[in-house]
Amino acid sequence: MQLKQNKHKKPRVVLLSKPRDFLKIPISPEEAFAIKQVERIVGYQFRTKGILLVALTHRSYINILKKHKGVIYSNERIEFLGDAVLETVISEFLFKNYPQYPEGVLTLIRAATVRTETLADVIKELEINNFILLGPGEVRTGGREKPYILANMFEAIVGALFLDSGIRKAQKFILSNLIPRIKNIIRTQSYKDPKTHLQEITQEYFKLTPIYEIINEEGAAHAKRYTAVVKLQDKIIGSGIGPSKQRAQENAAQNALQKINKIIKQQNVKN
Repeated sequence: MQLKQNKHKKPRVVLLSKPRDFLKIPISPEEAFAIKQVERIVGYQFRTKGILLVALTHRSYINILKKHKGVIYSNERIEFLGDAVLETVISEFLFKNYPQYPEGVLTLIRAATVRTETLADVIKELEINNFILLGPGEVRTGGREKPYILANMFEAIVGALFLDSGIRKAQKFILSNLIPRIKNIIRTQSYKDPKTHLQEITQEYFKLTPIYEIINEEGAAHAKRYTAVVKLQDKIIGSGIGPSKQRAQENAAQNALQKINKIIKQQNVKN
C-alpha cells in the first residue's frame, strides 16, 4: 500500500464513538477501494465512510497507521458493538420464529449460529476477507483465512452498519446471511454438543462408537494448540484444532458431522 509517510513524531489515538468522530480519519485511495468493494458486497453505501474503514482495520495494521497517518485505531470497539447487536437480532429472530423450543434449546441454537466458524464462513463466502486491512506479518501468516479474524470482521461490519444507519440495516445483513444457516443448524441438530451428536448418528447409522485421538500438540504453555482426529474403527472421519484437547475433539466431531450429514443428504436425494 502506497501511503505518504507521516511526519508526526508521536502517533495519536483517535477517539471514536459518534459518527462525526469518524470524519477525522484520512482515507487513502487503496483504503477507499476496499470500502467501495465491501459496500458493493454488503449492498449499502455508508454515509460516513470512516466507520466502515475502521471496521475493516485489524489491529495488526496499526504500525502502518502510525507510520503513514500518525493516528491509531482498529475495529475492536466496533466489533464489541456488533457482537451485542448480533446477539440481540438472532435472539429476537429465534424467539419469534421457533416458539416450540424452550429457552435452553434456543440458547444452543444461538450459540451455534454465532460461533466463530459460522461467521467466518460467511465472510469467506462473501469474499470480504480480501479487503480486510492487515499488517504485512498477519498477511504472511494467512490472516485472511484465520477464522477468529474473519468472525471478528463479521461482527465489526454489523457494528458499522448499526452505527451508520441503525438497527434495520444491521438486521438485514445479519438475517440475510444467517437464516439459511439457522435452518440448517436446526435440521441437522448441530446445535447439540458435537461429540454427543456424532455418537448418536454413528450408532444409528453404522452401529459404531467414535474414538478420539490427539495427534499433535504445539505452542508455548500459555498458547497451546492441539490437533485431534476422530475415527470409526480405524478410519479417520474428522479432524480439528483447538486451544484445549476438549475443544480440538469438539472441532473434530463437528468436522465429521459435516461430512456425514453431506453423505446422508446425498443418499436421501438418490432414494
